[in-house]
Amino acid sequence: MRGAGHRGAPVTSVPGIHPTALVGPEVSLGDGSEVGPFCHFEGRVTVGPRNRFATGVAAGGPPMDRKYQGEETEVCIGSDNVFHEYTTVHRASGMGNSTVIGDGNFIMAYVHIAHNCRVGNGCVITSAAQLGGHVKVGNGANVGGLTGVHQFCRIGSLAMVGACSFVNKDIPPFVLAAGRPCRVRGLNVVGLKRAGLSPAASAPLKAAFRLVYRSSLTLSAALDRIELELLGPALPGQGREQLEELVSFCRSSVRGIELRTGPDREYATEQEDE
Repeated sequence: MRGAGHRGAPVTSVPGIHPTALVGPEVSLGDGSEVGPFCHFEGRVTVGPRNRFATGVAAGGPPMDRKYQGEETEVCIGSDNVFHEYTTVHRASGMGNSTVIGDGNFIMAYVHIAHNCRVGNGCVITSAAQLGGHVKVGNGANVGGLTGVHQFCRIGSLAMVGACSFVNKDIPPFVLAAGRPCRVRGLNVVGLKRAGLSPAASAPLKAAFRLVYRSSLTLSAALDRIELELLGPALPGQGREQLEELVSFCRSSVRGIELRTGPDREYATEQEDE
């Protein structure tokens, strides 16, 4: 085990590490981090300061990827994160790659964060959510409980995905989405307000949302209209930043942007049957 202030010390004598925890020799724990009972850290894991790991958290295990051949990869975790019971975080596949979790995230019980995932800062990932390999979660996003996110999908900044959803396309920044399969329901107005975005700065995002989801335009045409009509020189810096992020996210999509809207047909059918 490696870490500032307790390099080489036995696990049982290190403050903040429960004596039942297993911490491998390539693990670095930052100052002020707490490791609870029966946690298991193996492989190359770097943890920043002031993280809290509840009972049974496992980090750094080999990826569930058939291509993985034992190459050297790692898990990198920032600072001030909370990992609740029995969360699992696997190291990456592909030589030199990392699974990365940023700062200030709140990760609830039984969450799985697979190989090569990248979780930003200030995210909430609710109990039993499952992130497949190579998933990216933007800053401030909220992933509901029992949600499954398909490999290589992205969830944009300040997006909120409802519980029990299935995500198989990219969820743009700043939206609300839910369903099986996931559908976009509207802008995350509450999330934007909590993030400090003023009503004036939110107005261009509302107009952009209407162009993408409420017009008959193709996605490419809607993005062109956003750039031409909404990203003008008079747009304030705060609103401009969010619009530019939205356009860049959509144009860079590989999986495809989630454009489905309206009620979840599967859920509606279940309600009718009842």
